[in-house]
Amino acid sequence: MYSIYIAAFISTLIAFVFWGGFIYYYFFEKLDKYIFLGVISALSCPIVNLLVKAPLLKILKKVFNVHGNTTLKAPVEYLIIFLFLPSITEEIIKILPSFFLKLYNVDSKTLLRIAYILGFGFGIGEIWYIAFGISKNPSMAGYPFFLFGGFATERFFGVIIHAGLTVVALTGLKKDIKSFSFLNLVFAILLHTALNISAFMYQLKIRIIDEKMDEFLLMFWPAIFAIIFVNIILNKIRTLEGYF
Repeated sequence: MYSIYIAAFISTLIAFVFWGGFIYYYFFEKLDKYIFLGVISALSCPIVNLLVKAPLLKILKKVFNVHGNTTLKAPVEYLIIFLFLPSITEEIIKILPSFFLKLYNVDSKTLLRIAYILGFGFGIGEIWYIAFGISKNPSMAGYPFFLFGGFATERFFGVIIHAGLTVVALTGLKKDIKSFSFLNLVFAILLHTALNISAFMYQLKIRIIDEKMDEFLLMFWPAIFAIIFVNIILNKIRTLEGYF
């Protein structure tokens, strides 16, 4: 099924134009020696999903005696860990390459660039990882690419959200750009978990209004977070000397 890959390509292209072109290349340097971090971070997406999250989920299911898909019948402790598992593992793996760069020696602008590139790269990798998973679903084999508009839109927002989360993890939540601290990572994990709440509730069939309205909220929720993170990133850019 190639139509999902067409949608993934469109989503990637638009993400590069808006989040790569408008924000990164407009405000930062066009030739950046840290661009390779984006490639590493993109590759870390399938790694964390296949080699970290999947094995941990298997262990959790054995520990809590959960069989098949996760439902509301599962123990509360399991559901809490299930909710936090993606945000904890993804936020840690995204910032992991930065620890090899001696961040205490870099200036604020460089630190912000590194954080943005790491998050941006992970978001791009996630587009293709999810597209690959969808391509394995036989029920969607005959869908034309334009029916994956919801996927393309959500993944487009997902790129800037991942960039914003990594910026928060490495530089803090406020306007000023600070060096990494464990508290900043916790903030990023909590924000990521808040983002996942809508999908978590939908998966468990916890209805807020009705199924159709909840589907709309599921698509609208990432857009709210995208706006929040664009503002966080731009506010940090404004604190840099020489901008605005």
